[in-house]
Amino acid sequence: MVDFSLPRQSIETVAGPLSDEQAVLLTGYGQAILKTSRQINVVSRQSLGSLGEHMVDSAAMLSFADPGQGSFGDLGSGAGFPGVVVAIMRPEASVTLVDSRRSKIVFLKDVKRRLGLENVTVIHGRLEELRGQVQFGLVAARALGNTKAVLGWCLRLVAPGGELVLFKGPLWTDEIEDVRVVAEQEGAEIARTRTIALPGLDRATTFVAFHVKHSTDE
Repeated sequence: MVDFSLPRQSIETVAGPLSDEQAVLLTGYGQAILKTSRQINVVSRQSLGSLGEHMVDSAAMLSFADPGQGSFGDLGSGAGFPGVVVAIMRPEASVTLVDSRRSKIVFLKDVKRRLGLENVTVIHGRLEELRGQVQFGLVAARALGNTKAVLGWCLRLVAPGGELVLFKGPLWTDEIEDVRVVAEQEGAEIARTRTIALPGLDRATTFVAFHVKHSTDE
């Protein structure tokens, strides 16, 4: 049976100190994924042994883009990475988890209830259905597949003046020009990028921030 041990030191290295309460909540979150995965695939089977890695990756975003007391949208949240981690580490932020898969929504609502995350809202829906219904000051998309295909829908859920953050790997530069064109069509631009080495892990994540200059509904 897979066990979960919170990589507290690695998380604190990339995102600052955790309170004991936050550490307990993150541990409970990891345990909830393992427990639920006995019945349904909350994450892929191969990911069950690397939940700590997903948490460190999620926390690393906070050293690149931090919602503070604002609104944060996690698009294609799945098991809740990075949204649940952000909600626990930034309880003053208003966090919305969005996913189109009912099984994931059931799980996310259960996590919200079980951990008492009052700053979390869970929305069941496809990105293209949410345009005009919700907007966030900061949006993240960690695992949405083809960037070029979904970028426009993601940007339309960012408030004017806000940012969309993508989690990318080492091949990011292969798609940068195509993505830049789509962003410009949506009234956005690549504002900054930063590659962050994940402590304790033999890999890094490149964070890419898109600044939305004006409303895409105009």
